[in-house]
Amino acid sequence: IERASLPELGVGGSWSTCTNGCNREPPRDVAHVQFRSRVAFKLVWCPPTFASFVLVDDAGGLLCSGTPRGALPALRERQA
Repeated sequence: IERASLPELGVGGSWSTCTNGCNREPPRDVAHVQFRSRVAFKLVWCPPTFASFVLVDDAGGLLCSGTPRGALPALRERQA
């Protein structure tokens, strides 16, 4: 969060977790419109099993990857 924050927007920079509408061009979600922030990372579940994920930055660059242990979100949520 700190790396992707915008310090020119005040102490602590700017970040938000609401991304509804960020798939539009230009983005129309709360993070982009109201807070003028940018995406720090996106969690993407990997097909075909959707049991592992990658974290990517706003440009699609790989930040890290992982395979969680324990209960996972419902398959339909990971496929969305």
